[in-house]
Amino acid sequence: MRIVYKDLKRGIIKIQCEILDDLWYLSQIISSNDLVKSKTQRRIKDSDDQRSTGGERKTISLVLRVERIEFKAETQVLKIHGIIEDGPDDIVSVGSYHSFNIDSKSTLSVSRENWGKLDLERIQTACDSTLRPRVLIVSMDLGEASVAIVRESKTDYIDLNKNIGGKFDQSGRDKRKTEFFSELTQLLSGLCEKEHVGNLIIAGPGFEKNNFHKYLIENNPVIAKIAVVEDIGSSGRNGVQEVLKRDVIHRNLEQVNSVRDIRYVEDLLAEISKDSGLSAYGLEDVEKAVNANAVDLLLVSDEMLFTKRQLVEPLMNSVKNSRGTVHLINHEQEAGEKLSSIGGVAVKLRYRLN
Repeated sequence: MRIVYKDLKRGIIKIQCEILDDLWYLSQIISSNDLVKSKTQRRIKDSDDQRSTGGERKTISLVLRVERIEFKAETQVLKIHGIIEDGPDDIVSVGSYHSFNIDSKSTLSVSRENWGKLDLERIQTACDSTLRPRVLIVSMDLGEASVAIVRESKTDYIDLNKNIGGKFDQSGRDKRKTEFFSELTQLLSGLCEKEHVGNLIIAGPGFEKNNFHKYLIENNPVIAKIAVVEDIGSSGRNGVQEVLKRDVIHRNLEQVNSVRDIRYVEDLLAEISKDSGLSAYGLEDVEKAVNANAVDLLLVSDEMLFTKRQLVEPLMNSVKNSRGTVHLINHEQEAGEKLSSIGGVAVKLRYRLN
């Protein structure tokens, strides 16, 4: 994300989206009643209805007063629904409904009376994350590999499988292993170029990860330079999760939002299971903890923020003002699903409450 223009006195911030994660950040920042200006397409009907061809599509600029937003990572589009506040009089009717489809290359302006400190911080976080190199994790075993792209909002997977064959067909087996390594290397090479990858973790339970690393050193030393090898107990997507949950994790991963999702939620659930008195969940108990100034870490599902912003945002501001940590979690990912199952909002406490 890049800030093109900012005038906080007038309440206007103009944003250029650059990557998919920007849409997730915008879904947290834009709220009901904001004014959003962007380009969109409208179909202009022919004047002769009998000969109508459906009309010509024209690109115009509109201003919507936001009513609701929808973000689904798989569609790679942020939908902003609202009422038209301003636009060409000969094309649109002020007061009618319209939707923007914002993608990772869109430019839009967001206006509101007052920008809160948390939203300004989220915008800056989104700008910083655009510059941060991506991390790839390859969790592999014989003839199988799950390649994970660790994004700020989620982890995307690409799975590769090849029938290597039995150990008694050694000559054919070696050839098929080499073909599999070659295919995996081509995939990683393409992702490194497209996704601005800075680090590659090759992990697995057996020796195949080491064999593949040697293949990379010989055949693609550029990628091999950013690779490290990790020994784990499982392969596939479970292996990726094992890497992400480890205590000894790489520094560059600790700053990635989706990785902190997993670590924060796992730590919170551990406190709950211990019945230590150092955790609380559900809106009512969390509000009590915040009012007691006892919160060290506040976890909020982004879905909770969408649907109950007026209730949740004051809690977030209070925790931030008391030097606690506030962290938003994507409800569509595993960590987010676990948080949603206990109410969508939870806290770790500095001390026990009566």
